[in-house]
Amino acid sequence: MNTLNIEKKIPFYYGWVIVATSFITLGVAFGVWYSFSVLYIAIIDDFAWQRATAAGIFSLFTISHYLCAFLTGWLIDRFGPRLVIPVGALWLALSLNLLTKASNIFDFYLIYGIMAAIGVSLIGFVPHATFLPRWFNKHRGLAIGLAMAGVGVGMLTIPPFMQYLIEHHGWRYAYRILATIVLFTIPINLFFQRRNPEQIGLYPDNAKTSPADETIPEKIIKPKNSPSESSKKADTRSEKLVNSMIIDKEWIATKWTSRRAVKTNRFWYLAAGFFLGPFAIQGVLLHAVAGLVDGGMSAKAAAATFGFLGICGSVGKITLGFYGDRWNRETANTIGMLAATIGVLALANMVVQPQVLPYIFAICFGFGYGAVAPLFPSIAADIFQGQHFGRIFGLLSLNLGFGGAAGAWFAGFIFDQTGSYQTAFIVDIVALWLSCICFWFAAPRKIRRNQNGQDQPHI
Repeated sequence: MNTLNIEKKIPFYYGWVIVATSFITLGVAFGVWYSFSVLYIAIIDDFAWQRATAAGIFSLFTISHYLCAFLTGWLIDRFGPRLVIPVGALWLALSLNLLTKASNIFDFYLIYGIMAAIGVSLIGFVPHATFLPRWFNKHRGLAIGLAMAGVGVGMLTIPPFMQYLIEHHGWRYAYRILATIVLFTIPINLFFQRRNPEQIGLYPDNAKTSPADETIPEKIIKPKNSPSESSKKADTRSEKLVNSMIIDKEWIATKWTSRRAVKTNRFWYLAAGFFLGPFAIQGVLLHAVAGLVDGGMSAKAAAATFGFLGICGSVGKITLGFYGDRWNRETANTIGMLAATIGVLALANMVVQPQVLPYIFAICFGFGYGAVAPLFPSIAADIFQGQHFGRIFGLLSLNLGFGGAAGAWFAGFIFDQTGSYQTAFIVDIVALWLSCICFWFAAPRKIRRNQNGQDQPHI
């Protein structure tokens, strides 16, 4: 079916169809990602491995996932998500099915740590963070937050479902079922996914004129189906609004390439923030189920609590993405880090009040870590949006991978050495706030105003 025909059949902006498609795909992708939290306990029991050894599988998975980030960004720029995501889903399904044959640590490191990671990289956070910002400017944070809310739904449904299957049929059977679920994302993306609004004759946010984010701000380039003469006045008003939202016109006018971006301080502030945030978040998330079980919960109750954390994460993604559009990204991210800190403290002290603190952990940490999905790509896009953004974000995402891998391994190592996660959780809280500070220094608020055209506070 022709893309324009699809666009004409719906009474609203097609970008929201992209958001819905991404919501489903991300739910499956991160359902695979976070199902490792329950697999982690199962393979420790089956193979009697130390926690750091088993956590190393996930660390390699995270590193491999983000080592592919630059390639994934390039593939999205070159071929678009309509091709890349289905191919990645097929690869991931095959990898998960192969995982059911694993019999030693090498098999897990190779199949899950590398092969499955490549598949998740092709369908997960990096590709969506690359093309979703192209569909929205005014509502970028909200749109990305809604799409990334699929992550929380995936966490709410898939890990508890996998825990049920593992308890009744074993982890090998559970992962065969998960491989089948992944396959369902292929037809959805083949039919609905698109590269950018220009592909179907639209502008971001269904605007009447170009946002000029990738060119000189004063320059407006019209597509083939540009507005008629009767709409010139509306076009002029829209152009003035676009330009009024720009603070640093010289920065916006720059044609950002990956080579040019890495020469800026802002890139390295982002890189540091992208490393430190996932260091803390993945360090907590991977060990959350084990930490809850250590605190006295059953594996089933811990998996359910982890799922509840996921849905709280969806609320955080939508809420913080929405307010990131209205305040500024840095303020919204700071609120998220404050909530996440309260959550980590609750988990670290759950033995004091095991009936209440696990739920405070799930609510606060879930809401707080929800800042990452909508705000990290929005902050990067606010600064480096352009034709080569996929490659720039791919480079930044390497830091997401190394940070997440280091944090996941570090928490397991600390537990093996001390018999407790307490020291790891203290380090995670410090990392959360250092990440937050880095984004204030990157200062996207000094490049663009918020969607209401109001000045963002300069700090």
